[in-house]
Amino acid sequence: MSKIFQKTLLLNFILFGVISTSMSLISALTLHDHMVNEYISKGKAIASSIASSSVEILLNRDASTIQSMIDQFRDSDGAAYVYVQDSNGDIVSHTFVPEVPEILAGTSIHPATISIREMEVPGIGNVIDITKPILAGMAGYVHVGMDKGIINDYVWAAIAKLQVVMFFIFWASVFILYMMVKRIAEPLNQLTEYAKKLSDHDFTADIEITSKDEIGMLAGTMKNMAGELTSLISGLERAVGNATSELQDTLTYMEVIMDNLADGLLVVDISGKISVTNPALGELFGIKDEDIRGKGIDSFFPEEMITLFKLVKGSEHEVFSAEIQLPNRRTGKAVATPIHKLDEEKRFNVCLGAVLLIRDITYEKEVDNLKTDFISTVSHELRTPMTSILGFAKIIKKKLEKSVFPICNAPDKKSRKAITQVKDNIGIIVSEGQRLTELINDVLDIAKMESGKIDWKKVPMDIAEVIETSIQTTTPLWKTRNLDMVVNVDENVPTMYGDRDRVMQVLVNLISNAVKFTDSGSITCTASSHNDEIIVSVSDTGSGISPEDQKKIFERFKQAGDTLTGKPKGTGLGLPICKQIVDHHKGRIWVDSKLGEGSSFHFTLAIDTPDESSQVQIPTPLPKAVNRDTRPGSADSPLIMVADDDPALNEFLSQVLEEEGYRIITVSNGQEAVETAKTRMPQLITMDLKMPIMDGAQAITALRQDPSTRHIPVIVISALAEGQQAGGDAALIKPIDEKRLVETIHGLLQEDLIMSDPCMVLGKENETATENLLVICPGKINYCPPSDLWTRVSSGFKGTIFITAELSATLDLDRLSQTPDVQIVILPEN
Repeated sequence: MSKIFQKTLLLNFILFGVISTSMSLISALTLHDHMVNEYISKGKAIASSIASSSVEILLNRDASTIQSMIDQFRDSDGAAYVYVQDSNGDIVSHTFVPEVPEILAGTSIHPATISIREMEVPGIGNVIDITKPILAGMAGYVHVGMDKGIINDYVWAAIAKLQVVMFFIFWASVFILYMMVKRIAEPLNQLTEYAKKLSDHDFTADIEITSKDEIGMLAGTMKNMAGELTSLISGLERAVGNATSELQDTLTYMEVIMDNLADGLLVVDISGKISVTNPALGELFGIKDEDIRGKGIDSFFPEEMITLFKLVKGSEHEVFSAEIQLPNRRTGKAVATPIHKLDEEKRFNVCLGAVLLIRDITYEKEVDNLKTDFISTVSHELRTPMTSILGFAKIIKKKLEKSVFPICNAPDKKSRKAITQVKDNIGIIVSEGQRLTELINDVLDIAKMESGKIDWKKVPMDIAEVIETSIQTTTPLWKTRNLDMVVNVDENVPTMYGDRDRVMQVLVNLISNAVKFTDSGSITCTASSHNDEIIVSVSDTGSGISPEDQKKIFERFKQAGDTLTGKPKGTGLGLPICKQIVDHHKGRIWVDSKLGEGSSFHFTLAIDTPDESSQVQIPTPLPKAVNRDTRPGSADSPLIMVADDDPALNEFLSQVLEEEGYRIITVSNGQEAVETAKTRMPQLITMDLKMPIMDGAQAITALRQDPSTRHIPVIVISALAEGQQAGGDAALIKPIDEKRLVETIHGLLQEDLIMSDPCMVLGKENETATENLLVICPGKINYCPPSDLWTRVSSGFKGTIFITAELSATLDLDRLSQTPDVQIVILPEN
């Protein structure tokens, strides 16, 4: 039995059941009502017949006649009983056997007209009692009972006959249905088997259905479809085969590339599980015999790589990099990029993981360190000839203006023009020398930052105060260009901890750059806080920066614009230095700019937490110098020994000091300085640090250890900012100002010549011993807390700043020495 026939049979059974039940119910109700009405009519007829015939008889009380009358209706179909009552309700005659039922004997009704009622009579059953009054009830009443049970028997008999008929009709329809379904099901079964063969890729199978009906058409369509599928699948198999072959070749090629990559490859899924590696990665990290795929990245790799992965996982398209430590004291660089997939339904990128490339940069790092050391060394060495160049240029300018030009009363115009050109040329030499010094200082800054040799400080600072001080420092720049300065600092910006001087260096550099590239308009400085960092911006309305230049301006020696066709406006080191400073403060720096619309430089600084502060010791007073009665210029003038391995610098210092009236001896190394000091006993020594045979620091140590030379004041003159740590009585950084040098010598020798410029001591008045300084700067000593130093300098202080050796370690002496008209003197420890 097919499933179609089963379902059809069930449907047919339900349908016939509903039809049979409905027909039986309707027929039964109709037949029942019809027979009830017929019985009532028949009962009425019997009652009317008896009532019309028995008036006289009842009046005469002839019971036997009445009995014989009603007996003839006893055998009538459906009549259950007939009885007659007189007017008093007594039964005169009846057809009951053997007696009248109590329910009828005790019941008397006196209807005015014929009445019909249904009642249950014991022994008879349910009857329809029809009562007819005789002579309006005056002669009595006739009761005829019609048996209702006969009606029910007729009805059930009719239903049974109907069900028998429906039964035969049902099975006849089942047979007809079976034959029809069989005729339809067999072709469908063939089609089903054919479809199964097609699904099993048996396209050679055939089906024999030739009818012209829908099934035949379906069979023909399936045959055509099978032919087309055969062609399509054959082509698809060829295409899949070719694609599979190409894919295998590509995968093999990619695997060969990954296996032969010199860099380590690491692919991590979104949950941090390792999915792809290459042999180079195992060699870099010493993971050779262990299968790490499917395991967590934090089980095998350093924290820097885990941090990179976390950064990339939450980014869009950024590329992050970091230096990491490899085994065997090697250095690597890891570059991480995210893996994204476009979600077609939600229309946004879904991060699937990250790709990390790790390269061994140990050699490059060593080369970079050598390069940095080379730049640092060369820059330091350049300071010495720059001292000579600037010094001799100033001496020539001074002597020309003082001794030569006054006696050159040239009558002709050409000679006067030549004198003017000589003055201008000497001025150009001095200004360009100072500009070259600034370049050297910038190179030293970037070299020290990259080599990690710079001393960073962490002090509390108010970013609003730093911005205000930076604006004051650059006031001459933007005021001369008639630019407006706008400051907008949020009130809720918290105090941060970092190197205040370096952060101010960033702001000064950005404001200076904004001034350089802004002809008119305004410069805006803003600051606000977000989460755990402070965001600072410097915006201008200048010429803007092209997108190509924006990508390289934070690289060393890179500048916006064409430096070949246009004049460079700086060294190209300012922004790289800013980036190094911002990076140290756990921040980032970037630029937003459009050509012709201006630029906005933004940088962030981590708020951070304070370090344990160390107590600053109270410096000791200056050592007492040798008492002298002689004056400069006399035959017994003080003897000063100049120790430097550079003959040009020796000659420069000799000329400067001889002009001040001192006697000069020169030496070219530390050993010669120690020996000459013991034999000649100079009243003061100027000492370079980097000298052959014995350097300056060793020479100073030897002088201090010898009782005969311990008292001789020593001024360290060095290109190194660490000169104050060499043990001298004072330290000056190259290139030096001869005026400051002379004033420092006068002070150390306690001569009656005093400084002409103001003096400022870094420290509190009651904590800094300055009795010896009163000889040098009588009545002119100002005291400045270390936190206010840059505010004073940016406000235009010009003169000599005395700094104790303890405080000098916390200051950026290189930057301070670059400030025009400011000279630094380091006060030594006792």
